[in-house]
Amino acid sequence: MKLSIKTLAALLPLAVAALPAWAAGLPVLDKQRTAVLITDPQNDFLREDGKLYPLLKENLKELGTVDNIARLMEAAKRGGTHLAVDPLVYTALDGNWTHAGALQRQLLDMQALHRAAVNDPKGFAGSGADFFQRYKPLIEDGKTIVTAPHKMYGPESNDLIYQLRSRGVDTVILGGMVANLCVDSHMRALMENGFAVYVVKDAVAAPGADAYGAAMVNAGMIANGVVSTAEAVAALER
Repeated sequence: MKLSIKTLAALLPLAVAALPAWAAGLPVLDKQRTAVLITDPQNDFLREDGKLYPLLKENLKELGTVDNIARLMEAAKRGGTHLAVDPLVYTALDGNWTHAGALQRQLLDMQALHRAAVNDPKGFAGSGADFFQRYKPLIEDGKTIVTAPHKMYGPESNDLIYQLRSRGVDTVILGGMVANLCVDSHMRALMENGFAVYVVKDAVAAPGADAYGAAMVNAGMIANGVVSTAEAVAALER
């Protein structure tokens, strides 16, 4: 029996919900070969006066994202798992790009996630590009992998994959901002590079329910698993 494109489209959400990735959970982890990765844990996304916070506010509160990211990071520290953060930062020089994408151009023009220069501390502390205060003790302990900033959405333009490979990491537990942009792009790039990736569905946020739903559909089809924070923390502490 042939199915029309319209029928297939209607059935897709049901098919995705039944994919093993949604139900498989996390395997027993080799802690030395595993990293918790948080994308963009920065003030402009997570602080109430952040330039991008209004877009994410409802999703952040509904999912309990701020608390859940903290739980993941703390579990990584307790369990001896690598913790990595991959920030998105734009500098004054980036404003001269001639081929910036639509959203990139908006972020550049509004100076979101902005600092004068990566080697200039002036005005950075507490800025929108700085790390969210609650997470700073975990990030700035001298043990967390802090990558060079990425510039688009994925890690293709920075050193994340090198940093992970150099430590023997082959499994990533992924959360952060924003579910349908940087989280999605990191998931795809890591999968393409041979990592096992588990997306933590309540340690992310997106600009609205539709964007969040789209991100979770993609994660369910592409990643090795889509898990809750509770499931991830249990696996990290196992």
